[in-house]
Amino acid sequence: MNPLIVNLLALKRGLSRLQFDLTPEDFRLAVESLEALGFEDPDRVASVLKSLWCKNPTQVRLFEAAFREWLNLLRKPTGTGLVSHETYLAQIARRRREDGVMQNPSWLSPRAGNQEPTAIEMSLARGASRREVLLQQRIDRLTEEEVHQLLEWYRPRKPLAMRAYRPGSGLEGESWNPGETMRLGRVGSEWLHLYFDHPRDEPLPVTLLLDMSGSMGGYQRPLLQFVHAMMRRERRLSVFAFSTRLTSLTRALRYFHVDRALAEVSLLTPDRGGGTRIAASLEALWQSQRGRGVTQRSTMVLVSDGMEDGDEKEIRDWVQRWNGYVRGRLCWWNPFRLESPDRVRTPSVAALYRFSRYREVASFQDLMRAWQELDV
Repeated sequence: MNPLIVNLLALKRGLSRLQFDLTPEDFRLAVESLEALGFEDPDRVASVLKSLWCKNPTQVRLFEAAFREWLNLLRKPTGTGLVSHETYLAQIARRRREDGVMQNPSWLSPRAGNQEPTAIEMSLARGASRREVLLQQRIDRLTEEEVHQLLEWYRPRKPLAMRAYRPGSGLEGESWNPGETMRLGRVGSEWLHLYFDHPRDEPLPVTLLLDMSGSMGGYQRPLLQFVHAMMRRERRLSVFAFSTRLTSLTRALRYFHVDRALAEVSLLTPDRGGGTRIAASLEALWQSQRGRGVTQRSTMVLVSDGMEDGDEKEIRDWVQRWNGYVRGRLCWWNPFRLESPDRVRTPSVAALYRFSRYREVASFQDLMRAWQELDV
């Protein structure tokens, strides 16, 4: 059998999971038409399938985005020669919460106002470099080797920093410090040097909370690889994992070898793949780390899809309390796309969007930009 027909069958099964009403007769007609016209030109294949399988404008937009993604998967080298992928569309169908509100991945969402094609669409075109494709690929589709290669290509220029309360003193600066001048002038010198105050930076304290629930399963390992690389650069980075309980991962991620670090993380998180308890985790963090590991000068980052069906008042109170304690430096990084916040009815998503700085981190490029934005 032609390998492209096998992969076309995988595309058909995936589209069926996205509520495309495709029958075996539709598939047979598509194969006969493509055999008559030839499989060489991807644009011709897309045009034929679109005319045969799409029945309304919504399906046309969805098919165009799905076909580009399917074509990108076919271009990836594999050891077998056959690339029969339908799981990427099956996961989308399972993760969709509300139509037009929470969608995964971002290319399923139609663009508003006839905008120009985005960079991710350009990267899937012919002639794109491997670096550009990997940068804009979704995090959950990156392999361990690809994440390692991206971390080698793109390293932060400097550690995160913030302005210190107390200025430093030196021979140059903005304002004269008479106390420091007189104190150092008494020590064994007949010359008197004037000392001045100048602004001084100190490491930025960052507390990262990683969602280890089942809905975040595809994002856990690449995010842990990224955090492990940042742990070797940041002096005041603390990492916690939560699903049904809160667990500290800071010591485990300090191992030099990433495989050893991830193995320790796996041992420390037996609740991995369970439910999502955001409010209970924030409460446990408040009781154990407030004023010690997390101070009022810290920056908190919650990496989660935000989907928890809990008590609305409890979730809102704890999110608002933490945001007030860290003085508005509570950030919410969501690997899924939040389309319409005013239509969201999930209490946890509504509270997080209202009382935190929202950032979408669907690709590695988004993740690096969000990390650099923490620098104050």
